[in-house]
Amino acid sequence: MKEGIRKEYKKQYDASTKRIDVIDVPEFNFIMVDGIGNPNVDEFKLKSEALHILSKAIKDYLRDEMDLLYLISPLEGLWDTYDNSQFDVTRKKMIKFTLMIAQPKLLDEQTFEHIKENVIEKKDNPYILDVYLKKMTEGKCVQMLHRGAYNTEINTTKQIMEYITIQGMKLSGLHHEIYLNDPEKVVKDKLKTIIRYAIEEEGV
Repeated sequence: MKEGIRKEYKKQYDASTKRIDVIDVPEFNFIMVDGIGNPNVDEFKLKSEALHILSKAIKDYLRDEMDLLYLISPLEGLWDTYDNSQFDVTRKKMIKFTLMIAQPKLLDEQTFEHIKENVIEKKDNPYILDVYLKKMTEGKCVQMLHRGAYNTEINTTKQIMEYITIQGMKLSGLHHEIYLNDPEKVVKDKLKTIIRYAIEEEGV
């Protein structure tokens, strides 16, 4: 039986366009790569590709060395325009981002570096070298599903911000996106993106 993050953590990787959910997000093991600037340039695409190349290599290693069949997790992104309450992906020059893909908890630094070294020798992608392994915990979060083009996400973000204000919460993390399908394979209107913010309640 194949295992995977979306199967194991259904609440964290499921969301609705009709409601805002409050969830607890535990510690996850991610491979990450950082960047800054316009997400529409080739550098962004190559960094995304680097994560997918490494995730495939990790999947193959787990299958061959540990007999573990593990599904590759969706691409995710943390976005920072220096004012997350007014997050707007159209402010491209100001955007700092971290792209990431969740990995099995059993993946340790030594194993990751071993896999990475092998991949660097075989694949022609300059950003594989910049990918690193890191654990991240978000804790209490609010999230909602956005359906449609990425440049219309501001509409969903505004709904989330209004909810946070009404509920007496405050932001404690960056704008977090989880890409549930591939923009190369579906039309813009069919794109599904979970929008998530880590929060804390007032007075906590």
